[in-house]
Amino acid sequence: MKRRFLVLPTLLLATAWGWRWAGLGALRRARSAQPGLGLIFEGGPHPQVTPRLLDVLDVAAVQATFALDAAGVQAQPDLTRAVQARGHDVAARVPSGLGPWTAARQARQSVRTIRAALGQDPVGLSVGGAPSLSGWLGAFLGGGRVIAGQGLGTAAELRGVRPGALVHVSGTDIQVAERLPDRLAALRAREFEVLPLRELRGLRPERPRDLPATALQEVDVWYDRLGRIRRVGDRASSLFRAGAAPYPLADQVLREGGVVHRGERLVEFHLDSARLTELAERPVAGRRIVTASVRDLARALRDDPALSRFPAVFSISIFSDVLGLYGFTVVDLPEAHRRRLTWWSRVIRRAYGISDPSKQHVPKLAVMSRAAFVERHARE
Repeated sequence: MKRRFLVLPTLLLATAWGWRWAGLGALRRARSAQPGLGLIFEGGPHPQVTPRLLDVLDVAAVQATFALDAAGVQAQPDLTRAVQARGHDVAARVPSGLGPWTAARQARQSVRTIRAALGQDPVGLSVGGAPSLSGWLGAFLGGGRVIAGQGLGTAAELRGVRPGALVHVSGTDIQVAERLPDRLAALRAREFEVLPLRELRGLRPERPRDLPATALQEVDVWYDRLGRIRRVGDRASSLFRAGAAPYPLADQVLREGGVVHRGERLVEFHLDSARLTELAERPVAGRRIVTASVRDLARALRDDPALSRFPAVFSISIFSDVLGLYGFTVVDLPEAHRRRLTWWSRVIRRAYGISDPSKQHVPKLAVMSRAAFVERHARE
């Protein structure tokens, strides 16, 4: 009897956790070819930190989003209006550590307080990058758009973020303000555009049809961790991930000379399927970004000790014929490999919303010696 009594609460809890993982209904990322990034400062307005943040953002000509507390807005109404006057978006912050009903009341109070101070509603309710389940539920009960990106803590370490990310950092930590000029300069060097939420193209609430893509990205994360695969290049345009793997086919003579042998440890690189899908809307920019990513890979093969010790580099994908234009030897796969990878290609393309997933795309293997690849593409 006790077991039966526990089934319903367990199912409800599992459903709630699954909802939180999927982010359904929340703003979590922007999906477009734009190399945009949403920077969200959590907390405040703080009488010392917020003016410093505003000054740094002004100097960098950057606009961001400030997720403000109701108490802070009541204590600092002029500073709240200054945030808006300088062109930044204002969201309401949902406090952590509260029960869902208390969090919902706080969320509604924050919306009313910001509306009274600014004459308009906040752009949404921010639960931060790692919300508790009760905070997540409370934000939805409070009404309004829920904002739940990725949290990087007070260190504001922005390496590894992807285009379209919503990044939550502390808005009340003076160290964040002091480090912000360097962080913004680094993001600009990596070709990111830091934008307020209103200017992020493709930002919308997560939908059920996004679940396959979310699941595939999670699979990629674990695949990379287990295979010690890491992103090559840290620019917004970087498309490749690379790691060591055995060459899977029969011995192959290369067009530039030399031979790779079956089972020999080489560098295998993987393409970012999600980013390639987003770049489909900008084919000219897409070609430029592929070329830049090839150069990033060549520099890594030249300079990175973890990659420079291998004699060749290969990839298996439906884009291998394109890689042939960059000097790769393109090899047909055995029938069993081809059928399996063709099926997986269709799965990926359906997950990412390609309009013609039934169209035949044949995966092939592309391989090139490390020396020839570096000589041809490692340009400064």
